[in-house]
Amino acid sequence: MTKPPTIHDVAAAAHVSHQTVSRVLNGATNVRPATRSRVEHAIHALDYIRDDQAAALARRPRRQSAD
Repeated sequence: MTKPPTIHDVAAAAHVSHQTVSRVLNGATNVRPATRSRVEHAIHALDYIRDDQAAALARRPRRQSAD
């Protein structure tokens, strides 16, 4: 069984950073149309499906330890 593609796989296929892929997925307006098109093409070509649970974990506040 193969692993599903990750945001890093999409970034590599589109020749952009994973941050740019994230911006496209989040609908940011500061992505050039040509770049957005490459990312969207890579998303469809790889059948990338966003993992909403992982995204929610990434957005939750982090606890800071007191040193």
